[in-house]
Amino acid sequence: MQMAADILLSVVVRVRNESKSLKRLFEALQAQRCVFGWEVIVVDNESEEREIQQICQEFKARVVSIRRDEFTYGRALNLGISQARGDLVLLVSAHALPIGANFLENCVAPFQDPLMGAVRCLSVFDHEQLAQWYKPKDIQYASPEEQKAAEVGRRWTRDYPAATCAVIRRTAWELVHFDETLESAEDKAWASEILKRGFKVRRCAEAVFLTRELEKMELWRRQHREYLGLYRISGYVRVRWSTFLIKIVKAIIAAPGKALEHIVDTVLENWYLVIIPWKARTAPKRGSLAEFDKKAD
Repeated sequence: MQMAADILLSVVVRVRNESKSLKRLFEALQAQRCVFGWEVIVVDNESEEREIQQICQEFKARVVSIRRDEFTYGRALNLGISQARGDLVLLVSAHALPIGANFLENCVAPFQDPLMGAVRCLSVFDHEQLAQWYKPKDIQYASPEEQKAAEVGRRWTRDYPAATCAVIRRTAWELVHFDETLESAEDKAWASEILKRGFKVRRCAEAVFLTRELEKMELWRRQHREYLGLYRISGYVRVRWSTFLIKIVKAIIAAPGKALEHIVDTVLENWYLVIIPWKARTAPKRGSLAEFDKKAD
């Protein structure tokens, strides 16, 4: 990676045994077109893959290590940021991939506002926010009461930065470090604290990233950690025992209907594919899409 002498942005990457994803991330960073200097710091959680060190050397990334028995998300973030030289810090997981050659330019642009403390980037899988990419929202509270009212339930967490891919101002971090005791939601707790100190948070920068889709069990475990962290912060409970039992009963009642729905969907999906050789013997259809589909039936 070629970097200018004056560092504006430090990229802090957390990794453990994700050499393929890490290399892909570095290649995407190397393809960036930006006029400012930047550096990469990798926080390695005792990876067993030798390729991690080799890749970091190849792309001239600095490496700091954190032991597994000491790891928390907050501690890894604090460690990486403490080594950063940039005024701004891009927090990114090794499995997150910046989209487009202007990603770095786009994600630092909001910091022209001196009160901007953190910016959330846009996930490809967050369809709701991705569809609103041209409508960024700056969050700032006029009073503690306004902030307390806004941070009820869980909706507010979707607006605050996610350390999977977000940019923060280093001076904001110097005032408030990430909570090193939380299992998750340390990024939400940190954003809440800097908002109390008068900073702004933007949802979202015009900077899009892609991350891997989680397997079902991994998704459930991550969701568990996130809601555990949220409960420690605010006392919010996503599902209570009464709701849990109602959901189980509804699932049992709905099971036969869902099975039938799955059979019908499978039949229809494959019917339109299996009849293609037969339909190809007829003359091609013409007309608008609605008319075409009507004739095809």
